[in-house]
Amino acid sequence: MHLAKEEKSMETTKAKVIQVEEKYFLVIDAGDGEIRIPLSDDKPIEVKSAFNKLLTRIKAGVFKIELEGVGDDLFFQVAKEYVSQLNKEIPTIRTEMEKRGLAAK
Repeated sequence: MHLAKEEKSMETTKAKVIQVEEKYFLVIDAGDGEIRIPLSDDKPIEVKSAFNKLLTRIKAGVFKIELEGVGDDLFFQVAKEYVSQLNKEIPTIRTEMEKRGLAAK
């Protein structure tokens, strides 16, 4: 029952798939800027940078990502799966950060 209360107060942040020229990105609103995860290119440094920004955002508190729009193309489906996995992992990561003293309780 306590968990349901926490879910109600959980902040929701928006995300969308964008296309810049021939490249696709999952763009997450981080409050103080955006986090871009490349979907169409193999860019490990950019992905690592995006996840570092996500970790910084998780330190501020738990949140849920909501993917805007509807699409049936490959990039939207990949983004949808990314968001689903991130939403599963964010509370776990936050709890681990709190245990290690890396985030305020």
